[in-house]
Amino acid sequence: VSTVSHELRTPLTAIAGSLGLINGGALGEVPQTMRQMLTIAHSNSQRLSALINDLLDMDKLVAGKMQFDLQAKLMQPLLEQALLHNQPYAEQHQVTLRLQVDDDALVHVDAQRLAQVMANLLSNAAKFSPSGGSVLVRLQTIGERLRVSVSDNGPGIPETFKSRIFSKFSQADSGDTRQQGGTGLGLAICKEIIERMGGQIGFDSPPRHGATFWFELPIQGVRHEPSPDPR
Repeated sequence: VSTVSHELRTPLTAIAGSLGLINGGALGEVPQTMRQMLTIAHSNSQRLSALINDLLDMDKLVAGKMQFDLQAKLMQPLLEQALLHNQPYAEQHQVTLRLQVDDDALVHVDAQRLAQVMANLLSNAAKFSPSGGSVLVRLQTIGERLRVSVSDNGPGIPETFKSRIFSKFSQADSGDTRQQGGTGLGLAICKEIIERMGGQIGFDSPPRHGATFWFELPIQGVRHEPSPDPR
């Protein structure tokens, strides 16, 4: 899998980049009749690239070859950065990202891998939220663990899908869910990453009342007062 994925990634990156340049007018004005087809081709090449990256990540995780740089860090600054980086994607779906900090504490995390987990949870929440809605990211302590939760107001998770939601290549079977795209690997990768950092991940989803995905990490040392809202 790793060898094939690497061989596919290089030409796909070139294809996606070339299509993006053409559609952006780098070679001159693109006729409107052609622009839609170029946009579809560019979008699908990006989806294939995302699938290959997910396959490579999962292969490394399963083989125990993914490197983790665990450091003691406060969670609030990492979440603020995650919201900043993912807000443009949320805006494409006309969704606002909000952060609520009840408590903060030091935890052992790999900041880059945590950003990967947050990008997946936030993009999922934005995709399934109604236009004009919001996604709430909450930071709180639960006993001796620090919990991060991501809540949306979407359609929720089908009952038949809940038991396999963290399995590889799993996607809900409904047409609405399929239309949202995705590789079916994102949540499986999130689970592997969080568990490698000594934590656990789960979700809550009452019927037709949205979904909340959460993960918890062991607290290292004393709790900290949350930083004031920069706004």
